[in-house]
Amino acid sequence: MKRAGQITIFVLCVLFSVSAAVNVMADNSEVERAAAAVACGEQGPNCRAQVTRLERTPFGQTFEMVTPKRTVDVVCRRAFVMVGEHACKLR
Repeated sequence: MKRAGQITIFVLCVLFSVSAAVNVMADNSEVERAAAAVACGEQGPNCRAQVTRLERTPFGQTFEMVTPKRTVDVVCRRAFVMVGEHACKLR
């Protein structure tokens, strides 16, 4: 019984580590597009949001973006702690 608990904890640690690495190092172009859409808001289709700062952690991504009318911070987090689709909102 003790051995099964140790194996379970080991597997959970490995899964957590792999998920954290994927969240930090994987391609984030879709997340960046979603953040740009939130940053532009209702500025129209000609709005071009430019990333001036990016912070990536295992739990989410934070963008500082400059649009033609303003500078905003956009936070994108996953639906669950480290898995699921990203949802972006203004900070």
